[in-house]
Amino acid sequence: MTPGPNALTCFAHGGLFGARSNIKLILGMVIGLVSLELSIGLVVDALSESNTALQVLHWIGMIFLAVMVVIMFRVNPKTIETKGVDSLLGIKAGITMQFVNGKEWAFIILIMSKFIESFGGGLTGIAVIVFITVSVCTLAMVAWTLAGTRLDNIFSDEVKGPQIFKTCGVLLGFLWIAFLIQGPVTGLP
Repeated sequence: MTPGPNALTCFAHGGLFGARSNIKLILGMVIGLVSLELSIGLVVDALSESNTALQVLHWIGMIFLAVMVVIMFRVNPKTIETKGVDSLLGIKAGITMQFVNGKEWAFIILIMSKFIESFGGGLTGIAVIVFITVSVCTLAMVAWTLAGTRLDNIFSDEVKGPQIFKTCGVLLGFLWIAFLIQGPVTGLP
């Protein structure tokens, strides 16, 4: 739900090509998200007996999230060029985005390592997390798409564009601090 690659892509793509153009993109994002979450969930569950492995996964997620915070502060929306783009993003782009999206990896690693056991452990815990996150993410991508169709020029504005990216960076930074304070999960039952 927080601004990141998926949200911003839906926002911009919806603004450029209209809300209906994002149907295939969002479908691809869902397929990629489910695949990635299942893969990471199985790895986290297999390593749940190893506190060292869980700590390593936690810090990998923290590094990815910190990189995203830095990137949000460095983005210059004036350099984003949309002229000459004549193809729409579709299912393949949506799937691929999940596997190269550092924020996605960070959230999945952190969520899976912290909540698998809370939701029943093993495949049950993984399935519950996948269901919850995919439901919320799908609704969020639809909302970002609709916002993009209404506010399509906001990111290119010389003043508002950079402010939006910096605000997104601050929000991600607060999330990073919360995960830092909470620390890695250890001693799972």
